[in-house]
Amino acid sequence: MASVLAIRRPARLVRNAVADVRQKAQQMIKGWMHEITLAVQARTGVTAGLFVALGILVLAAITAFAFLCVAGYDWLSIQFGSVFGALIMAGVLVLIAVIALISAMAARSSAKRRAILERAAHSHGGSWLLDPKLMTTAVSLGRSLGWQRLLPVALLGFMAAQWAREYRQHSQERDPDSAE
Repeated sequence: MASVLAIRRPARLVRNAVADVRQKAQQMIKGWMHEITLAVQARTGVTAGLFVALGILVLAAITAFAFLCVAGYDWLSIQFGSVFGALIMAGVLVLIAVIALISAMAARSSAKRRAILERAAHSHGGSWLLDPKLMTTAVSLGRSLGWQRLLPVALLGFMAAQWAREYRQHSQERDPDSAE
């Protein structure tokens, strides 16, 4: 009976350690996804707000086209004649399209600027290697796998992270548009 309990305790500890590592890995992946999202926003300025503005632009243009073209043309053709009524209608629709284009460009520029500032603030923060969550994960992995197996993997990961940081800095120096 005592031997069964002795076997269950380490198994439970291993399950708990694996669950902790899994949870911390998920948090790390969420952080990476957030960083990738910010990188895409910094380069392109694409956000959900931009797509909403573009959707509103399309709906407004279609609705304006349907109602204004029929009712406006009838009224303008009575007032100014058929040719001038059509030209005035076209001018109103072009004005609506220009206003929507300007609002979409402003949203894009704002998102791009915000993403660049947030990435800069994040990169100048404390070292990610000293993050308590990462340290806890490393210690639990070291205990469960053994330091002899974990140390070469950690060193390889550290070297890859340093290479990625240098590559990113080098690419930002070459591409002055990314610093806008």
